Amino acid sequence: MSKIDILLRLTRIKENSPVSEIPWILRLIFIFPLIFLISPQNFFSYNTIIIFLANVFLTASGFIINDLEDAEDDYHDLEKRKRNPIANNELTKKQGYLIGFSFLFIGLSLLLTISYLVFLVGLVLISVGIVYSWKPIRLKSIPIIDLISHSISLGILQFSTTYLTFRSFGLQFISLLMIIIPFSVAIDILQEVRDFSVDKKAKINNTIQKFGRFNPTKFFVILGTIIVTGFGILCSTIDRSSIFFSIFLSLSILSGIIILLRTVVKMRKFSELYYS
Repeated sequence: MSKIDILLRLTRIKENSPVSEIPWILRLIFIFPLIFLISPQNFFSYNTIIIFLANVFLTASGFIINDLEDAEDDYHDLEKRKRNPIANNELTKKQGYLIGFSFLFIGLSLLLTISYLVFLVGLVLISVGIVYSWKPIRLKSIPIIDLISHSISLGILQFSTTYLTFRSFGLQFISLLMIIIPFSVAIDILQEVRDFSVDKKAKINNTIQKFGRFNPTKFFVILGTIIVTGFGILCSTIDRSSIFFSIFLSLSILSGIIILLRTVVKMRKFSELYYS
């Protein structure tokens, strides 16, 4: 097995996940339209590339640390063991921590070149992401807190550091959070349903383990209500007379409908497979 292949699996760039068919590094490309939306005049600046690379390294470091902390649990699941280079002994934990914290250092250093504020926000949010997996605390094993901390490490972190690179806190920041957080929560719930049996054996008492079955349709309504509200607030902050607004509105509505419907379908599918 090549070292590149091992690194791609360790960082989860190469991952065939039933939760999301799109690799996380491709989802990070949404950083570019976000920048164009909030600060089009700065789109072709050095900070655009810097913040994208910073989030690539920070997100990868979070996945690496998660695999290190979950290695013993992943060993007992054939699919996870094949994907996790630590669990199948392709890498030692020492090597994994060296790579993980090197990526973390690079990501935070890039944030520091932007501003102290962006650096501090990134440091706090990625720390939550690390504690999400870190066994002495393991936020992923605390009901409700697991959903919040997952949203912080995969959604709020990437969005907040990008937004604050180009703009200060404001109504638009809040409205975008109302769109991003529900999707991140939905992904975490899908993962917890998918991993129901494995988490039960590992005694990870997350939200799904604690509360059991839930109604995907009701969840869809709650999720959709929050997103639509956030989207409505966001639209009020954009110049509605521009052509860009019309394109943004049309694509957002279409994408939102498709993503939400696919989420509900996957929830039903995973519920049938993993609750049985």
